[in-house]
Order: sequence, then structure tokens, then C-alpha cells
Amino acid sequence: MDKTGTLIDLLIERINEGVYPRGEAVPSERQLVEELGLSRTTVRRAIDDLVHKGRLERQPGRGTFVSGATPGGGRDVQVQKVVAVVVPTFSNPYYGEMVNGIEKEARRFDLRLMVSQSDYSITTEDQVLEQSAADPSICGALIVPDSTERGTRGMQKFLHVGKPAVYIGRWPKDVACDGVRIDYRMAAQQAVQHLIDLGHQRIAYIEGLPILPGFSPVDGYNDVLRAHRLPIKSELVRIYDQPSETTGRKAVLDLIAEDIEFSAVFARNDITAMGVLQGLREAGLRTPQDVSVISIANSLWARSMEPPLTSVNSHPFSVGQMALQLLNNRLEKSYCGPPIKAVLDPDLIVRASTARR
Repeated sequence: MDKTGTLIDLLIERINEGVYPRGEAVPSERQLVEELGLSRTTVRRAIDDLVHKGRLERQPGRGTFVSGATPGGGRDVQVQKVVAVVVPTFSNPYYGEMVNGIEKEARRFDLRLMVSQSDYSITTEDQVLEQSAADPSICGALIVPDSTERGTRGMQKFLHVGKPAVYIGRWPKDVACDGVRIDYRMAAQQAVQHLIDLGHQRIAYIEGLPILPGFSPVDGYNDVLRAHRLPIKSELVRIYDQPSETTGRKAVLDLIAEDIEFSAVFARNDITAMGVLQGLREAGLRTPQDVSVISIANSLWARSMEPPLTSVNSHPFSVGQMALQLLNNRLEKSYCGPPIKAVLDPDLIVRASTARR
């Protein structure tokens, strides 16, 4: 990091720790130059950056003050609170619908959103949370995590400074904060039961990245097969360490190339199902006449595919709304108890991609 960036971090740390109280003046450029042994240019750039970000404000003829209070008066200025939202990608309409639900609730509580994408990178997720922990304008966070193995250092820091957070969709076991998701096991059970009701017995299950232990629909898939005394064939379960759409296409083509019989595919999500449909078309197989396809999510893509995709509705809009409600309860201190793990029931939406065997 360059000298300007290092100084910015130092000033933010001093603000957060109360060394520079809200509404009070920070040392002058000359004082900072003398104290830290930096050039006047470096100090000015750092202060300009923090003024631009709203963390400092210049008062003509008075100096530079920490934002958030009237200079010298000690009273808080009514500044709209900001919630950091971290989703894996902007390209998946599922997350777009989720953010719509978050945004609708945020308006009710006069909260503003700062939405970032992690691009399925734990490092990026960690960096966003670390920066948000140090940003006094950010009051809380909603995160779709990229790993369920353990919480990131950024999340630990975020909670350590006293800011509440809510996980969406899945959560690490070692982080004590609220979370909301659908019942993935029930969603899988509904999907597989639907296929069995249509007469299918050899049902392939396909899942790609991110692989999330404890939050995979494969357990529900196994539940229903066992309940119907159908054998669980390992060759029909394809969990690949590749992106979802790529996995869907590759897994189907692999099954066909290996001459493994199947009449239906249960895809982990709509993106995986998109790849499945592509692979089936390349192989000259029709959906649903030759192979039925079902997934979980019920995003805009499911309604727009050809044929329209039978999908278990995971209610992204409602999940987003509930996540914001849980966060606001913490912000308003209307709930201060143990972490809440809210689980919503899914429901099956039948369209044209599934048919009787």
C-alpha cells in the first residue's frame, strides 16, 4: 500500500477509536506533516479522499472536522444509515430479486444500500467487510457468503466493532449472527418427489460451484429415493468443481458419453439447469419428451427458458425482505437476543420442462 493509502487507514482508525471524535476538528495538514513525517502532498491527498467519502468535512475558516456531528456542538447530524450488501454476482437474476426485496424493506426504515459483488471470491468478500467495518457511515451488513467452512476475518472484524450482520442463504457455524434461508432439503424433496410422481426412477443430480457442505440439496435427493426404496446410484450424482452452468452442460454430456441411463435431471439451481438444457440439445435430446429437467430457485431465468423450467421457488424477494427486517431489529435494538436462524418453506412451480415418463 502507498503512503497515502496507509495514512487514510490510520485516520479512519483514529476516527473509529474516538481519537478524533465526531464533530471535532482533526489536526491540520501542517500538524500531521510534523507528527508523521509525511509530505504535505500525501497528507492533503489523504484528507481529500476522506472528504470525498464523507468521513471528513471542511469548514471554511475553521478547519477540517470529523463528519457526523455539528462542529463543536456535539449533536448528531441526521445522516441516512447505509447497509452493506454483498452478493456473489450481479449477473444472476436470483440475486437481483433478492436485492429488490432488501431495497423495498430498506426504504421503510430509511436505510440506504451499498451493494457489492464478491464474484464468488472469499478474498473479495473479506475485503468488502473489512472496509465496511472501518466505514462509519455503514451501520450493518447483509452477506451471501462464498464459504460455509468458517467466517472470514472481515466478518469477525465487522462484528467486533459492534455492527450487526445477517447471513443470507447459508452461514458458517462459527459466526454468531442472524441468518435467513429456505429449507434446501425440503426443496430437494419436493423436486425429486415431483419427478417420481411422473414415473421417473433414474434421476440424475447435478451440482457445481460453490460447493457448500451442509447446504446442498443432495441430502433431500437421497431422502426421497430411500423413501421410495429406489437405489442411490453414485454414477447419477455429479458434483463438479466448476461453475454451475459449465457443470450442468458437462455433467449431462458425461452421462451420455458414459452410456448411463437417466430419464430426468435434478439441477441444484436454475443456472445449472441452463447448462443441462444446453447439453441435452447438443446431444439431440428433447426436454421434456426425452429428459425432464427440474431445479431450485425459480428466478426470472426459469420463467424465460425454453421450455419454461419447472423449479422449486426459493422466494428470493421474501428472503431479502426478512434479512433486512432481522438486521433492522438489531439496529433499533428491538431484539438483542441469541442469533436467529430463519428458514422459509419453498414451494414447487410446475412448468413445461417436466413430463410423465
